[in-house]
Amino acid sequence: MSKGGRASDTRRSSEQSSKGASSFAMLFRNVLRSPFGSDSRNSGTARRELSPSMGSASLAAATHTQSPGIGHSPASIGEGTRLQANSVPGSESADHGSSTFSETQSIDRLAPVDSVALAEGHTGLADQDAAIGDRLDALGVLVSELKGQPLTNLGGLWCMLEGIVKFAFGNSSGVNKPSELDLAHHQRARRLILSLLAVFAEGGQADGEQAETSHIDAEDVQKMRASILWVIGSACSWEEVELAVQSAAWASSDAKHLSGDTVQWFERARSWVELAVDHCYPENMTREPSEGPPPGPHEALTESLAFLACIISTDYPVLDPTAVSEIVSSLCEMTARARLVSENGLEEVAWIWTEPVHLYGVINLLNTVITYGALSQNALLPGITMLCTTANVPLCKELCCDIIYTMFTSCYMRDALLTMNYVMRRGNTGLNSKSIYKMPAMTPYQAAVNGMVYYITQIMDTGPTGFQFSLRTGNCLPVLGEAALGMHPEVLSMVFPYLCKVANDDRVDSMLPDDWTVLIAILENTVECRLSDEYEVEPGSDIDEEDEPPTLAYLYDGALQAIVSVFRRSSQPTPTSLVNLLFKMRNVLSDELAQSMLQFIDARGSLRPGSSNWLESLEEMMHLYYFDRSRSTLLRRQMARLCTRPFTEAFDVSLKGIERKPFIIAVLEQLHLEEDEKIIDSVLEILYMSLRWTKDSKTFHNILEFALRAAIEPEYVRQIQPDYMYQDDNGDMVLPEQLSLNMQMPTHPILLLGGESAAMVDEKSYSSWARITLTINCLLKVVEWRMSSNDTLGDETYDHLSVDTISLVNGLLDLLVSKHTFPSAQRNILLGFLRFHADANMRVYMLLPDHDTLLEQRVSLHENARMRLVVQSDDAVVNNTVDWVPFPIARYIRVLVYLFQTNIDIETYNVLCRGLMVQLTNTHLFSTCKEEVTAFLRYLINYMRVANYDQETRTRISSVEKNRTATYTYGLQVSFMHYKGWIKRDQQDLLISTLGDGLMMTSGAPEAPQICLHALGVAMLELHGAMVRMLPSILQNLVRIYSAAQLSVHLLEFVSSISRNQGLYTNFRKGDYQVLFAVAINYIRFHNNQRRRETSLSTNTAGARPADVGEKSDPRRQSTGAIPASPSEKQLLNDVALSQYVLVMAYQVIDVYFLSLTPALKAEMFDSIIVGLLQSNYSRSNLDEVNEVCLDMVLQNHSRSSEDILGLSDVTVQEDFGPVVERHWIQHNGIVTIRAQKEGLMAQIIERSCSGATSRIVDLTAEVSRKYVERAERTERPPTSLPASPLSDSPVSAFGSLSQSASRGRSIGRNRRLHSMAPGLPSLHHEPDMLPHDSIARLLRGELLSQSDLSRAPRFPMRFGAAPCLALEFINAYQGLQNLDVPVMLPPNFEAVARSLRIFDNTAMVDTHKVSVAYVGPGQTTEREILLNQQGSPAYWNFLRGMGHIRRLGQMKDFSAGLDTSGQDSDGRYTLGWRDLIAKLIFHVGTLMPAREDKQEQIVRKKAHMGNDFVHIVFNESGRDYEFDTIPSQFNFVQIIVTPVDGQVPTPEDEALWLRSDLSKVNARMDQLYKVKTQINPDIPFVGPAAEPKVLTLTALPGFVRSVAIHAVVFSQVYTSCKSAGIGGAEYVSLWRARLQIIKRVRAHAQKERTKRLNALGSQPGSLSESSADMAEFGEPISDPTMATTAAQALGYLVRDLESFV
Repeated sequence: MSKGGRASDTRRSSEQSSKGASSFAMLFRNVLRSPFGSDSRNSGTARRELSPSMGSASLAAATHTQSPGIGHSPASIGEGTRLQANSVPGSESADHGSSTFSETQSIDRLAPVDSVALAEGHTGLADQDAAIGDRLDALGVLVSELKGQPLTNLGGLWCMLEGIVKFAFGNSSGVNKPSELDLAHHQRARRLILSLLAVFAEGGQADGEQAETSHIDAEDVQKMRASILWVIGSACSWEEVELAVQSAAWASSDAKHLSGDTVQWFERARSWVELAVDHCYPENMTREPSEGPPPGPHEALTESLAFLACIISTDYPVLDPTAVSEIVSSLCEMTARARLVSENGLEEVAWIWTEPVHLYGVINLLNTVITYGALSQNALLPGITMLCTTANVPLCKELCCDIIYTMFTSCYMRDALLTMNYVMRRGNTGLNSKSIYKMPAMTPYQAAVNGMVYYITQIMDTGPTGFQFSLRTGNCLPVLGEAALGMHPEVLSMVFPYLCKVANDDRVDSMLPDDWTVLIAILENTVECRLSDEYEVEPGSDIDEEDEPPTLAYLYDGALQAIVSVFRRSSQPTPTSLVNLLFKMRNVLSDELAQSMLQFIDARGSLRPGSSNWLESLEEMMHLYYFDRSRSTLLRRQMARLCTRPFTEAFDVSLKGIERKPFIIAVLEQLHLEEDEKIIDSVLEILYMSLRWTKDSKTFHNILEFALRAAIEPEYVRQIQPDYMYQDDNGDMVLPEQLSLNMQMPTHPILLLGGESAAMVDEKSYSSWARITLTINCLLKVVEWRMSSNDTLGDETYDHLSVDTISLVNGLLDLLVSKHTFPSAQRNILLGFLRFHADANMRVYMLLPDHDTLLEQRVSLHENARMRLVVQSDDAVVNNTVDWVPFPIARYIRVLVYLFQTNIDIETYNVLCRGLMVQLTNTHLFSTCKEEVTAFLRYLINYMRVANYDQETRTRISSVEKNRTATYTYGLQVSFMHYKGWIKRDQQDLLISTLGDGLMMTSGAPEAPQICLHALGVAMLELHGAMVRMLPSILQNLVRIYSAAQLSVHLLEFVSSISRNQGLYTNFRKGDYQVLFAVAINYIRFHNNQRRRETSLSTNTAGARPADVGEKSDPRRQSTGAIPASPSEKQLLNDVALSQYVLVMAYQVIDVYFLSLTPALKAEMFDSIIVGLLQSNYSRSNLDEVNEVCLDMVLQNHSRSSEDILGLSDVTVQEDFGPVVERHWIQHNGIVTIRAQKEGLMAQIIERSCSGATSRIVDLTAEVSRKYVERAERTERPPTSLPASPLSDSPVSAFGSLSQSASRGRSIGRNRRLHSMAPGLPSLHHEPDMLPHDSIARLLRGELLSQSDLSRAPRFPMRFGAAPCLALEFINAYQGLQNLDVPVMLPPNFEAVARSLRIFDNTAMVDTHKVSVAYVGPGQTTEREILLNQQGSPAYWNFLRGMGHIRRLGQMKDFSAGLDTSGQDSDGRYTLGWRDLIAKLIFHVGTLMPAREDKQEQIVRKKAHMGNDFVHIVFNESGRDYEFDTIPSQFNFVQIIVTPVDGQVPTPEDEALWLRSDLSKVNARMDQLYKVKTQINPDIPFVGPAAEPKVLTLTALPGFVRSVAIHAVVFSQVYTSCKSAGIGGAEYVSLWRARLQIIKRVRAHAQKERTKRLNALGSQPGSLSESSADMAEFGEPISDPTMATTAAQALGYLVRDLESFV
């Protein structure tokens, strides 16, 4: 290697050394930023920056300046030459193929100089004959000139000097022995030749020299090399050796071309090294540490070390390993030699080897042995020691790192680490314990330790596999552990990041438990750096800032956090040592580490009750991590959660009184300061259990005070109604709970609701919103537990709990009226308080929040031994023998009234209304608050009367909210009906009037009018007197709202319900009835109009093929034969059924009210009803069947009273007269039958019509004679004008003509409106014109009158008088009404007619319905248990008696709903029945039917009856919800569930407790209330007022349930009919309409038979008479009816008389 190359290397090393020792902040950053497994050899730059800080100061003091000398240039020690030849692993060596001196390289600083040309310029130099002295002088000059120049043609110059060389050194065969005279020249010549070779080595050969010397033969080159090496090897004195070592490497091409024995050269080089060491660093060296060795020995040692390394790297296999190891070991030991120096009276250690270049040479030698050979065990110890000590020398640092990396990645790893461990264990003794010169804080021992730690933490790779990771880490950790014991900051600053790096490695799971033990032990042994103030973390330090490196405390926390994270995310158990370490550091832990410690401690159960000193530890932790509010939220959350552990685990005696601990009280006291929701949750758990557990009332009130303070926001002020709402009657300001109940009403209170909502600050914008909400919920939870739970704590007694609970309730009431309470918090409190209920003995309990009315939620307080609360007025006195605590119900009501008066929040208002609707049904709760309840109702009524909800003015709330609020308010008023005994008459009237006004709220959704209709339906039973007084005004409101189609079902059911309570309309006048008929006719008209429009639409599209209407054929039709129903078909079917139901109900309203009229009123109402029906039918060409039925009902019953109609038999029974003659006549839609005795005088006259039938028995001979005589006495026959019949050839027809039209009606649109005025109802003050005399006859034929006639509001010619002939006195289906078609006799003995009449007689004359009634006893849930019931509670039997009347089955001849009436009592002896003017209802009462456990057939028969009914009434006292499929059946459409409101009927024990407490003397027990709700089959829509639950007293319950059941049965029949016929199919057919269809079939059969007989006889029309055989049945013909001796003869006379008249 040339000196130029070494000089370049020297400059590079100097640049590196100038960086000095970097700070460990840089070190830590590089550790964190670089991957742990990266190749350290590829990160030399980083390693150069990461060096211990020892070397710079120490070696700087040892630097000195070299003096110029032969072959040397001035250079500072820091810029010493670095010999590179084959010294660095991986560097390229010289080309072995080159055999010339051109292999050398020179630094081209100047133009190359031709050495031969320059030599030729010196006279005598080349002259062999010149004197030796002269030649040596010339050679000396030439050496000086060549020095420092780039040289060429060195071979020529060497040949030119061959003579001098031989003179000085001889040749290889021998050495010339000079004479004493020549000895001086001889020594001088040797030095000059060696100096010239040194110049050759320094100047080298220029790049072009190879071309110039290429002509030299290889043999000459080898000779020249051998000659030069001979000269070099001949150096013997120290002066010659100094010069020879400078050119040895150059001459041998870095020992690749040594001549002779290589071992000899190794020994020669070894001796040179030892000689140079002796001259550089003698054992008795006395120079100052800052002085360096002399220049000559310095350069010689440098070059000799490099040459020795070249020999070893080239020829190590032929060398003696022992000799190699010895020289390496020896040199390494030498470098570690030190001596004591004194300065300023202090003894310090100074190393003898002060030159970095020499250290580098030894290290390079060590590297060469390790790279090309093997290092013996003996040499390992001094080698490792030297490497660790010199790691701080900048020049040597990179090479040291390379050597250590090689060791750590080879077989040397374990030995190297063991050696390091040995060095550290050897101790800090002797000189090793002294401070280093110019470095008072560092000792040689510590410098070595620093180097070891540096190599392990910064150089060593962890290995590419998990096995290597575990192996290397396991060997390194003990070394680091020993190093860390010294607590040296620089060591710790490297150890802690290394531990962090290990813990963060992905392969950390492969570490062995023992390694974890060592790793944690390192942190345990160094914990003082964290606990001492000296190492405390500097606040605000930033590791990214170069001027603020992280402190050791920070690095320690980082390592600890990384290790902790491993165990937090791992499933392996956390080592006890780690937990103990964290606990030891608990006072200084960071928030994140504290979280980890708490997690580990919690997992080990150290803070759980039962563990040693758990409570003291918990308290300490709370003070450290919870009460210190500077701690992180996550840490405080975790600590709060741990604090809840004793309160949430199973009760233990050791926990007694824990809620009174100061730190627990402090936690609760700070609740109002908390804002984090999870912390609040934990604190509230403590608060909840503390309020449950505490036995000390003082503690209870203290905790309660903390909670109430946390439940308000002082900075929030809730907006309220104007200030006058705070004034009493005298205008004075009063407290909310003292508010007068007779307060001034606002002008428009509804306009104030929501008035300030937009202006108010959103309550959720307050940070305290979550805390307040959670605190309120917690307090309500405590109230619920204290009032409803049966839990106890051990054997403790809690007599004080009732009083404390009242304090808690009063505290919540205070929050309700506070201005600083959020509206949402108000609503939460209200939702809790509205769950207060009382049992029959007025003991207060709470319903569960999710099921306010479930029966099983009732909790009897006699089962709750801890509570004795009772509803009691303020002045009530309770017997002291029972521990009752009065519940502040009066204050509660006053607070509610206050909220109604001051609140402007719409949601709060709705919560109040909704909750009170349920709570007021529990009359026991308010049984002592008559004054407050009545005042509340008075306020509410006045409120609604001035709050015009239907006004069109602009309000502060939307129309939807306004309608919803009105709905809730009206619903709330219904609940006050349960207190009817307290409500005065005028208040009852106002209540009904308010509900009537609510009917007119039709501007929005129909919910408000609907709930008012339902409320009035309840009021007609609960407040009967007020309803009678107010009903006429309510009817006027009905006229105004029947245009709302959405209310059609509810309105008609309401009107229908009134009709079934005759006491309600006994005082009706004509105008009231007109209103009812107008309502019904309006719905009929709308239905017909809708059907006409839909029929027209279907006609236009009926003929279109799928392609015509843009439809595609459905592939499913081919495989299944039908297309599955679309999702809209169900809704369409429901619409059709509802439309049909509205139509049926409308006709039923007309029927029942007309039948209930007196005959006088019927005559007055006849015209308006008929005109209205006809105008509703104008869309058809003929009269509709339902109108025909209604017309027949009017004509048949116009002269009958309701009592007469009810007295009519439901079944036509033919009397047993013996042989009879029977003839039938048909007149319009009526059939008259006369059954006359052939041998007797009696006859049965039966008049049949679609709306009824009558039967009377008369002495026909006497009656005919009497009538005949009376007619004979008349002077003249009354004129008769009868219209012609279409089936008769004579002017009088025997049959009428009535077309039957199909019904294609669709549904009534839900959002459409009907006509606002009912047609056909003329003014009461206008006298209409009379219609033609045949108008009624035309109607009965099915013809329609002209619209022009109907528009004049006409009167129909209802005339009665003497019949035109005697026969018509007996044969008239319409009670003597004139101007009708003449009856026509049906063909006698015609089987088709007889069969039809039998079917007619078996069809009931009123609608018949059957309903099941089931009783469900306590605890019963299954079908079998229910069917086996044969008894019920007293309330159940009272309910049955109110539903109808008991009938003996064996005596029933009419409709019995399939029950056995044979007298065998297979279905029981009795049943329950009820009827009115148009319907009959039979109940299948389960308890009246026999059912025994051992007779399965009875159970089956009972289920067969009940299961086939559309409607089931269930009286449920089971204490559980009744499931819809309890008694499964395909016909079970509607279930009406009746349930006691408070969940159960008072038991005998309750009664005894009631009497024993003397409460019965203070308070009157309220009526038992029952809830009625409807459960509907999912396939059908909800209908009826019980679709929403209703609450009634037992007295009103039967009538309400019966009405609901009748409507449900009718709808089920309509729905079934529509479903079976399909959409657009046949309409629902009532029994009256079915009877009409039978009559029409009879007419058709008779007409067909008559035509057949006429064709058979060939007679002319009109000439047909009865055959002689038919006439013979009457007996001997008579001409005078007074001569008749039998009823048959009299009948014969009447037949002939009618024929003669026709």
